[in-house]
Amino acid sequence: MRFFSILIFGFFLSHSTIAQLNIKTGYIYSRSNPEVYNALIDQLNANNSVLDDYEEMKQLNSFHGILFGLRYRAAPAALNLDVSFKFQRTDYEGENPTTGNSEFRTDYFSLRSISPGVEFFINRVSFGGTIDLNTLRIRSESYIRSARHIIYRDTKLSSHFFIGYNLHGSEAISLSLQPYVQIPWSKFNLTKIDTEYETGANLDDYEEGLLNYGLRIILTNGYYER
Repeated sequence: MRFFSILIFGFFLSHSTIAQLNIKTGYIYSRSNPEVYNALIDQLNANNSVLDDYEEMKQLNSFHGILFGLRYRAAPAALNLDVSFKFQRTDYEGENPTTGNSEFRTDYFSLRSISPGVEFFINRVSFGGTIDLNTLRIRSESYIRSARHIIYRDTKLSSHFFIGYNLHGSEAISLSLQPYVQIPWSKFNLTKIDTEYETGANLDDYEEGLLNYGLRIILTNGYYER
């Protein structure tokens, strides 16, 4: 490991005269199928089917997000440091047939990733990977407690793997289109969410990895050198 670190440092040092430090920002769209969480939603909807005019909670299957970062590029390789946030919202609403009162719940998802990584370039195509420190936070509002509050927070590891197509744009800005997949190395335990929802689902496994894939559209300052 020490030899590998020295080798990378030596490579970037040897190319320091042609290196670029760039600022990145971008948009993320991702698809996911969190089976454990969606099973809890299904059971929650079944429990709430007694409510009048019930608008059920939709399954979680996509995220929108933003990305900020730095890239230090030397010749055909670069070091990246990205911070990304993926967001989504789920909710339900209905009327209690006995009391006539409205019952509702809105949950706000945020998946933050701090991601150092490496990227390699071949003409306009690039590919690379990261190691991610992910923090999943879920905040909630409901008819029981209307003030928004945290019901779940935990941190786990994953990696992004991506392929990029890079456009030089202008002297001031460059554009990169990056299909990616984010693979978990450790999983979130959603037992606390089941307790919060009071579903009584009694699942065999509450571990959720949140594997997701999608597209990152990234703007980088400076001209793209092939």
